[in-house]
Amino acid sequence: MIIMMLLSFVLIGAVLWWFFSRGNAASLNPVWMIFIVIISMIVIFSSGLRPEKFAVNNKVITEPLGPLSYDDKMRYLEDQLKASPNDAELWFEIGQGYLLNGELNAANICFGYVIRLTEEPTANQYAAKATAQYYLHSQLFDEDIEKLLDKALALDEYNQAALTLIASDHFVTFRYQKAINAWQKILDSERVDVDRVTIINSINQAKQLMQARR
Repeated sequence: MIIMMLLSFVLIGAVLWWFFSRGNAASLNPVWMIFIVIISMIVIFSSGLRPEKFAVNNKVITEPLGPLSYDDKMRYLEDQLKASPNDAELWFEIGQGYLLNGELNAANICFGYVIRLTEEPTANQYAAKATAQYYLHSQLFDEDIEKLLDKALALDEYNQAALTLIASDHFVTFRYQKAINAWQKILDSERVDVDRVTIINSINQAKQLMQARR
């Protein structure tokens, strides 16, 4: 909750700066903008459509490994990595664990090794690194993140991790139609692992917010 509030204040500040820097201060309704920001953040976090969720598909981390805790699972993977330090898959699994646990810098480093050690990196690997960097940069896109996403989508135009990150960024910056377009593309993939109910709910919420702004 604290993180959500802090992110909301950051977004509010960004919106205020954007309006004032363009001479639009007179047309800005602060109460309305605060309401939109808070609703946007609540939708993203409550809907389950967090980008890092879709960057993680490591069952060793996300599913129980006997009675082991998260730390024990990570230690298990790290012990394996010591024996095979050039194993890109192990680096990727450890990076996914860090990402799931919010250890963004460590995750980003791991994904960097993954890409360097993999002869032909996958769309998921590029998308995972983009997601880690996105959160490290306070949920702001930069040239490096865009390049990573471009590479991911060039390999797999329906990559769920990449499209979810793009949709989420559009959503929290009030570009609701673009968010809807990205989510719709995930639905259009007709892949069996897509959480269609959650995505459809998010699309409907974005449509409601679009209507509220008119």
